[in-house]
Amino acid sequence: MEYLVIDTESCTGKDDDGSLCSIGYCICNEKLKITEREDVLFNPMPKRFSVGDKSNARRTGVTFAYEIEDFRKAPRFNERYDFVKSLFKNRTVIGFAMVNDVKYLNDACDKYGLPRIEFKFIDTQFIYQLFHPEANSVGLKTLGEKYNLAYTEHRSDDDAAVSVMLLKTFLDEEKMTLDGALEKFGAHMGVNDAEGYHMNYSDALNTEQFGLKRSKKIQSLLFCEFTSRLPAKRGRGKICFSYKVEKLDVNYTRTLIRLLVEKGYSFTRDADACSVFVINDQNDNDKRKLLVDQIKKRKITIMTLKEFENFVGYERNLFFNDKVFLAGYYETKL
Repeated sequence: MEYLVIDTESCTGKDDDGSLCSIGYCICNEKLKITEREDVLFNPMPKRFSVGDKSNARRTGVTFAYEIEDFRKAPRFNERYDFVKSLFKNRTVIGFAMVNDVKYLNDACDKYGLPRIEFKFIDTQFIYQLFHPEANSVGLKTLGEKYNLAYTEHRSDDDAAVSVMLLKTFLDEEKMTLDGALEKFGAHMGVNDAEGYHMNYSDALNTEQFGLKRSKKIQSLLFCEFTSRLPAKRGRGKICFSYKVEKLDVNYTRTLIRLLVEKGYSFTRDADACSVFVINDQNDNDKRKLLVDQIKKRKITIMTLKEFENFVGYERNLFFNDKVFLAGYYETKL
């Protein structure tokens, strides 16, 4: 088992202009020990380095480890394509915040009319966030400083090397192997192929195990998917939630909706059409509540969340199996 650790640089920060100017790589054994490394430079397509040049460092905050002339003297990407592609053969790829690396590499292949390089990958930033669910999007520099790992920023092979050193550090802290961590969190590899790419995702995150919490975006997707499958119309009236209630934990709100449907009601997100409107508390005055207050043609019953729980007989959250839906969402190629 060998791993290929990569990092890339772009001379513009764009992923649609052939701006890939370096791929730094490290080859590691199964113990994540580096056995080979190199920084492969390319002469990118854009005429100007709008990122990485010392002349614009104050504006961009990025200075490459090489002079611009070093990149201009290097071969074009298509001249090194076969070598670069060979690095990926039979190796799982590791990197840090890999979405841009994947995009820059795919763009370079596309610009030269070359087949995209197919590989599976593990994002070190993703693994860190599984171990530290309280952390938001933490950068390579921040983690390098936290663990006292010295390296040259924006020198691709150095960035790659510190990415794998961080991964090994995280695993050592948890006394786990990489395979053990992937198994514990039900982590799925990122994939890049001719059809596109998708990033890493975790079954444990989807089910909120080990202190992990789904993002607001995922909760919103689950809520919309659930409500789209509800019965079209019920006879006892329509119930609408305030925005504040709707944005509470998605398993909680879905449980309330399932209970109200079982009582013969229907759910609506249209405050203008409801007969019962549910607010979080008496201070809940969002746009939907203001709309309800203006309706004079018919009576709308307003309930607090506590009153509504009693009304539908809420005791605890029900179980919702989101695995198939979320796998389909995460594995949709970009």
